Amino acid sequence: MAIKLQRPILVGGIGLSLLLWLLDSVQHSVSEFGGATMLGIMAAGLGVLFLKKPKSKTLQKPTIIAPPTKEAAEEAIALSTTTIDKISQEINSTNKSEEISQLRQQATTLINELERKELSIVVTGYRGVGKTSLTEILNSQWLSTNSQKLEISDLTWQEEWITTDEDTQLNPLSPYDLILFVTTGDLTDSEYQALSKLTSLGQSFILVWNKQDQCLPDQKPQILQKLKETLSTIKSEENLVGISAKPNYVKVRKHQPDGSIQESTEQPLPEISGLVEKLNQTLEKETEKLVWATTKRKAQIVTLEAKSILNQVRRERAIPIIEKYQWIAAATAFANPVPALDLLATAAINSQLIVDLSAIYEQKFSLEKGKQVTGTIAELMLKLGLVEISTKTLTTILKSNTVTFVAGGAVQAVSAAYLTRIAGISLVEYFATQTDSNSVNIDKLSKIIQSVFSQTQQNNFLKSFVTQVMSHILQEEKKSEVVSTPAQ
Repeated sequence: MAIKLQRPILVGGIGLSLLLWLLDSVQHSVSEFGGATMLGIMAAGLGVLFLKKPKSKTLQKPTIIAPPTKEAAEEAIALSTTTIDKISQEINSTNKSEEISQLRQQATTLINELERKELSIVVTGYRGVGKTSLTEILNSQWLSTNSQKLEISDLTWQEEWITTDEDTQLNPLSPYDLILFVTTGDLTDSEYQALSKLTSLGQSFILVWNKQDQCLPDQKPQILQKLKETLSTIKSEENLVGISAKPNYVKVRKHQPDGSIQESTEQPLPEISGLVEKLNQTLEKETEKLVWATTKRKAQIVTLEAKSILNQVRRERAIPIIEKYQWIAAATAFANPVPALDLLATAAINSQLIVDLSAIYEQKFSLEKGKQVTGTIAELMLKLGLVEISTKTLTTILKSNTVTFVAGGAVQAVSAAYLTRIAGISLVEYFATQTDSNSVNIDKLSKIIQSVFSQTQQNNFLKSFVTQVMSHILQEEKKSEVVSTPAQ
């Protein structure tokens, strides 16, 4: 589906104004070059302008989650408990015992939540759509007439919640049972992506078209039809209502007994009857399903938090291993410098590093598999230009220190250590989210390598890293000289 620009009249007006300005500016030139020639040039220019305008973004349809069931929620709770038990056995660390205990308590509490009767509703949307006004009206008017225990709050939608990552922890709306997503007209790209995100997370929502009183009567059916067509792509066209939470003031004329006319401004009463009816129907028919879906999401969050603790511990174990191999790579390159850095020269070192890291993350790569992954990483680094960029950057930093730069093999040593570290950290982040050890997701690994490389390109980090590497190498070289010097 493509979301189109919502202001065609504005764009057309700007284009027409531009054309008139051009005509006025070149009216004297027309007589010199000929009207047809000048108009042809202007038409070509405007053609280029419109051809260069940004194309509407085509958005992929989100994955539609199956309707919630109590069994699915129970399975999610069971998985969270199993994950916590497994992590507790693997970590066996007293400094994490309190966190694990809290997660275990949360998982136990979720069992009782399956029978919960009260619901939590959140009103969300981008700024300026009338979330606060709608929340106040629902709390003051609707809740007082509803026997069911409800909680209604409002929260501004944040752009960063729209992400390709399906990590439910990234969306603070996950604990809510029902979402009222407020818009003021046809959906923008961002709003559509927001609804797609909610759909992919299995969250129930009602799209509330607010401020419809500001539209002309003949525009309302068109906007409603467009919204329904958009929602049909995520199978939610029935979840649409139009309201006017805080209608604009209108001028009122009152005829007085003496024949005079008195004018004043009044604000019409809020019109939310369609939303109230929709909410009542939802609560009557869907309360259990809403609770089951929310409980399932909460169980998934507990599972993710447990895995996060495990990944923290595993990372703490992995960093010393990465540092060990980066020192080995640096020492090897320093002792046997080559004119140009060849990643294959450190293939054996990096292969063993990958094997050791895979063991920490229960991937258990063989040495042969480690060699394959090493080749993949080396190829990715070369294609992305990371080898050339890092070598130039590190050379510049080394030149600022004459003592370290004149040392033979300094550039090769620091580059080997740096790229080994990039490979190691990238694999740590990759293994943290990977469950299949039979294949390597090249696209995913490539993105992670780029991200890690970008994070380490900060000048302060590189200067510190260069200092550490050269200090380590020179220190080890002195030790070797002392050991190799015969006793007098």
